[in-house]
Amino acid sequence: MELMRLLVAEDDRDLSDFVREGLTRAGFLVEAAADGEKALLLAAATRYDVVLLDVMMPKRDGYSVLKTLRARGYKGAILMVTSKGNEKEKLQGLDNGADDYIVKPFILTELVARVRAVVRRTTGANPQPVKGAFLKAGDIEMDLTKHQVKKSGKPVHLTKMEFVILECFMRRPGEVLSQSVLGQNLFNKEIKTNTNYVEVHIKNLRAKLDNKTGPRHFRTVRGFGYVLDA
Repeated sequence: MELMRLLVAEDDRDLSDFVREGLTRAGFLVEAAADGEKALLLAAATRYDVVLLDVMMPKRDGYSVLKTLRARGYKGAILMVTSKGNEKEKLQGLDNGADDYIVKPFILTELVARVRAVVRRTTGANPQPVKGAFLKAGDIEMDLTKHQVKKSGKPVHLTKMEFVILECFMRRPGEVLSQSVLGQNLFNKEIKTNTNYVEVHIKNLRAKLDNKTGPRHFRTVRGFGYVLDA
């Protein structure tokens, strides 16, 4: 079966690479554009089944690209990706032809599921999820498909933000992650500048995952950040 083609228009390189990797693993053929004008050029040259548009981009913002694509007669699915989830923005996108909206920060598997759902609605195709998306660090296991976390085989309930932060650590076990790096991986510019926001969630993760006696999972490396010991 031919792979579906997907365009990611996002000026944040870290986020763009993260999304491209995840959607490629999910079975899509992914290309990326770092600004609105490049997105329109690529869309004029290639038939994409799905387009992901960041709202705030250089040269042409996501709404401008959205309106231009629809004016050109583009019939594929368009998802708007934004750090602001207010109703006014959502209505603006939907009124101009967007099929769905996803708000940063997001869990990658949620984005993949939303893309598949939009494809089903707009084309009738049913791209199947890739099974076996697991991460493991020590006695912590993460199921990226079901959004579940287990510690020593027992389920641990995490909030959406805690899940996203833990995923960052589990993808880079044993590596010191600074508050700045964690903020970048949360893909929200407001969070990047608010170090206390990260500290609060690390504290909550420690309470839920660290052992009260014996070795701890999370260590603070003073002056540098945090590390998850595998």
